[in-house]
Amino acid sequence: MTLTAMTFAPLPHVLRNRLLLALVLAIPLGNWACGGPPDAPPSDDRITVLFLGDDGHHRPWERARSALPHLTERGIDLFYTEDPEDLNRENLSRYHVVMMYGNQPHISGERLKDLLDWVEDGGGLVALHSASASFPNSEEFIRLVGGAFRDHGLGTFSTVTLEASHPALRGVPDFESYDETYVHQKHNPDRTVLAVRRHEGGDEPYTWVRNQGSGRVFYSAWGHDLRTWTNPGFLALLEQGTRWVAGDWALDAQPPALAEPDRTALERPLPFYPEGEPWSTTGPPITEAQNPVSPEESPDYMVLPPGFRVELFAAEPQLVNPIDIAWDERGRAWVIETVDYPNNLVESGAGNDRILILEDTDSDGRADDVSVFAEGLNIPTSLTLVRDGAIVAQAPHMLLLRDTNGDGQADSREILFTGWQTFDTHAGPSNLRYGLDNQIWGAVGYSGFEGSVGGQAFDFAQGFYRFTPDATSLEYLGRTSNNTWGLGMSEEGYVFGSTANREPNVYLAVPRRFYESVEGWETSILPSAGDRAEIFPLRDDIRQVDQHGRYTAGAGHELYTARDFPREYWNRVAFVAEPTGHLLGQFVLEPDGSNFLLRNRWNLLASRDGWTAPIQSRVGPDGALWVLDWYNLVIQHNPTPSEDGFERGPGNAYETPNRDRNHGRIYRIVYEGPDSDPRPASSLDLADAPVQELVDALSHDNLFWRTTAQRLLVEGGHTEARDALVAMAARQELDDTGQAPGSLHALWTLDGLGLTSSDTAARDAVVAALNHPAAAVRRGAVMILPRDGSLASTLVDAGIIPGRHPLPTDEYHYMVPPHLRMDAHPQVRLAAVLALAESPPSETAGRAAADLLLVPANALDRWIPDALIAAGARHHAFFLPAVEAARGQIQDEEVQEAVARVLEVVSRHAAAAGTP
Repeated sequence: MTLTAMTFAPLPHVLRNRLLLALVLAIPLGNWACGGPPDAPPSDDRITVLFLGDDGHHRPWERARSALPHLTERGIDLFYTEDPEDLNRENLSRYHVVMMYGNQPHISGERLKDLLDWVEDGGGLVALHSASASFPNSEEFIRLVGGAFRDHGLGTFSTVTLEASHPALRGVPDFESYDETYVHQKHNPDRTVLAVRRHEGGDEPYTWVRNQGSGRVFYSAWGHDLRTWTNPGFLALLEQGTRWVAGDWALDAQPPALAEPDRTALERPLPFYPEGEPWSTTGPPITEAQNPVSPEESPDYMVLPPGFRVELFAAEPQLVNPIDIAWDERGRAWVIETVDYPNNLVESGAGNDRILILEDTDSDGRADDVSVFAEGLNIPTSLTLVRDGAIVAQAPHMLLLRDTNGDGQADSREILFTGWQTFDTHAGPSNLRYGLDNQIWGAVGYSGFEGSVGGQAFDFAQGFYRFTPDATSLEYLGRTSNNTWGLGMSEEGYVFGSTANREPNVYLAVPRRFYESVEGWETSILPSAGDRAEIFPLRDDIRQVDQHGRYTAGAGHELYTARDFPREYWNRVAFVAEPTGHLLGQFVLEPDGSNFLLRNRWNLLASRDGWTAPIQSRVGPDGALWVLDWYNLVIQHNPTPSEDGFERGPGNAYETPNRDRNHGRIYRIVYEGPDSDPRPASSLDLADAPVQELVDALSHDNLFWRTTAQRLLVEGGHTEARDALVAMAARQELDDTGQAPGSLHALWTLDGLGLTSSDTAARDAVVAALNHPAAAVRRGAVMILPRDGSLASTLVDAGIIPGRHPLPTDEYHYMVPPHLRMDAHPQVRLAAVLALAESPPSETAGRAAADLLLVPANALDRWIPDALIAAGARHHAFFLPAVEAARGQIQDEEVQEAVARVLEVVSRHAAAAGTP
């Protein structure tokens, strides 16, 4: 998109909060009534459209994005999917229209019947361009559309209107565009041709309509080229065709508009960054901007999927510039506000920033009690709660702030360690989390860290780290490609993150220490784990200094780890904020062996309010998704324009009086579908809870409460809970997702209490968990097992890794058995191999690693070969001859190459160690 000089032009007409302007993933959202489309007209005169695209060369998601601002302003809401299974009757009942564009190769008989029945009951179908080539396996679908694609050329042309009076063409002008020149076949005579493309061969039907039962179908062959999708004539055709198929009520439907915010002159012009020239200020400066709207009005400009709504929890003057949030065992929200960000960096660390505690005491959803826990801080960027207080990242220090006398205010301030660099205040430590492993995890940007912790020196740049709550040890876990401000964890403990510069998704599978354990092996930067970095804003005038139209300030990476959202979100959808686009994007996790692919599925929330700037989202104690809105006109930190006198301040951000220090909001995104279960802001209170209640909370359906209960048990040193924890770890029952979260947290609590290495019953519980039906529990048990000489045999006995009877050291001539005994889940195998890499060298471990490498599913996995390199290097005296003796029997070339790569790295390590 090309930015214009009017970057902060007045907002277009926009609507009320419910079913606003949207282009989001069509995830089924619960037990919606089955049947035809929604009763028409809806109360707000919005037209809801399910847009079915694909991942092919037509790039439907890009075409839909280009039309989004026009259609949403005109009262048409698009909800995007690429899965034909979303054409099920239950899901279709939520929409007035299905819009199809792309090349879907197949539709099942069940989904075809659902679609046909839905149309015949009154649903509307808009088929565009290559939709006439979709589902070629179904003649019924071709008859529904009215014809099928045969071939095409290319050219600039216009069509000739035959039925100008038809309602589907009302107000549609003649237009010309460069596009594919479609020719069709299998024409259904039961249709009305509205326009034709004239050529030497005659008149080719190009736009037509037809009726099927009580429903309507609109088809146009226009739409291959992006130049067509941005053509005002085509947009008018698309809009009017959609209105016609939605029903007569929709032809003149005009949603009520909100008042446009006033505009004001800026104290100093903002630089202009045209697309493709992120460092240029050659465009005209921006001299005026939209004014902020009130906290109560701002949600009306926001977009959410059907069934979701935004609730305001807190706003100015209660707080300003919120940068991080956490909750205590009472469910109270602790929020960092920073007015010193970005350039008021005080050397003494005594600044103007605070930590607030916000509470909803009357359960109406709004904060009504606000207290100050700590003040006099200077650009604190993250916090996580511990007993009596909080660990706070305030570069250059990691602080421990405690309330020792119980008055609700910090009276103790301790520096846990120092070393976070301060030359850039948006590239320091962030996203502190209490991990499943009882350590504090966090992210850091390119400012990096240089210091000592626990007597060990560190010097690292951007990436992920963890440290013990008492700060006796620190570990740098993985390096990211650029500035990093996102970290999140799944319910199983998988670690994800987001960075700037079109990298909203990374996945940490193998910690850095395993690479560093192998001589001569280069540690790689964490690769992208996502499919698309594009953003889908509702404004066409967003300001980005670079990465135009993509994630350039990806912040936070929160998986939905509660159960109040629809099932499809549970531990599966991650949210990444993009403040420059005024949105919160969502990504769906797809396991791929030991790897994950995160598919970009548009927005959970987006806004047309030019001040809205989501910078963090977290699943709260109530199961809602809480969103921090920086609410600021100026979001960019740097780069700093070199022209027109712009200068950087001490925080490496360009200085401007337009940075706001008077606003800030916190919202809760709640689900209110038919199967929703509304809860107050806090559904539990674990403050002063007895030990058994804490143990019981380890099975809560919200990860927040499970983690909080685990932390309280570990912090309190409640070893008297051993028997209850052992019993919980042994439970075999699985939840609706196939997991056993109580068993998993019980194991990690035993470990946090130090019992797994000192207590026989606790260790036996961990060993028994190696045979648990839940893969996450088996993986946790593997990670907890002590790295001693019995580890390999314990894993063999449990069937996690293969084992063999001893053979003479010169006899390694065997084939890998076709039914090799190993854990079926790749994440468990990955954890087991990494455990072997830290166990004492042994023949059992070396041969097991060799056997695992020779299994194609392991050799061709994304991360298991890396783990096998670390394990093979650790046990190279046994690993190398076993692999070398057997690899000649591998038939598959791809597997041969994968095995050779592992052998090469391990052999270099062995040679460096002096092994012949």
